[in-house]
Amino acid sequence: MAAEVNGSSGLLKEEEEPMDVTATHSENYQTLLDAGLPQKVAESLDNIFQTGLVAYVDLDERALDALREFNEEGAMSVLQQFKESDLSHVQNKSAFLCGVMKTYRQREKQGNKVQESTKGPDEAKIKDLLERTGYTLDVTTGQRKYGGPPPEEVFSGPQPGIGTEVFVGKIPRDLYEDELVPLFEKAGSIWDLRLMMDPLTGQNRGYAFITFCSKEAAQEAVKLVKVLFVRKLAAPVTEELLENTFSQFGKLERVKKLKDYAFVHFEERDAAVKAMQEMNGKQLGGEQIEIVLAKPPDKKRKERQAARQTSRSTG
Repeated sequence: MAAEVNGSSGLLKEEEEPMDVTATHSENYQTLLDAGLPQKVAESLDNIFQTGLVAYVDLDERALDALREFNEEGAMSVLQQFKESDLSHVQNKSAFLCGVMKTYRQREKQGNKVQESTKGPDEAKIKDLLERTGYTLDVTTGQRKYGGPPPEEVFSGPQPGIGTEVFVGKIPRDLYEDELVPLFEKAGSIWDLRLMMDPLTGQNRGYAFITFCSKEAAQEAVKLVKVLFVRKLAAPVTEELLENTFSQFGKLERVKKLKDYAFVHFEERDAAVKAMQEMNGKQLGGEQIEIVLAKPPDKKRKERQAARQTSRSTG
């Protein structure tokens, strides 16, 4: 087979290995060495610069100082995790790298081997959502922030004040903006949605804070929660059995079973309430199940709880 090598014509045999071309260092490589990074670590970080994932100017001194405190093996592991992370929605990459290092330290302290993050969101669906709404998404190791502020065509006023934020709890750990936003934007325009993340597992922490552009939308959102929390499930109970059981009360959006409990998402709140009334305390798979409406507490309830805590501590 004929090939062009350095401008001269030559012949390469089929069985010959292709040439090994070593990537050249960028102009920042020497700077990394001068900063005190070991050669292998400097080469790894320089390689990341050359991929375009992050630029040298994106990293502040704090990130480089933190990286220098790791031994060579730890630093290489941290950079590999950083390189494999989805950085498409990370605005502050230096802070994100610091978060990766902090998580690595926490795992070390707990005696856990640093593992790959569990399966994250469906990026194609997230991209579709952002293109449809025009909102931005900023990802850190501790939270995923959708909006804040929203696009001007959605809302151009000042940041909403008291009474516009709702707390959403008992969120399935593998649920992301592509499913949360369509549910809550039915209540009104969203200012921002902050889904809290667990850096150690890569999953969400099971709760989020949503700020709406108006108090009316926030009040409507509280009425919307249409999800049942079903617990004390027997091991043989499958998602299919749950679907068959609860779909008789109304159309389902989603069913997710986790260990001995599940979340059943209805399209209509009335159907969810009817299913709860009919099925709570009934037998399923040989066990008596318990059902509650997975409803976020409103602000007044949170304020009452805080007041009770204060009275206990001062009493």
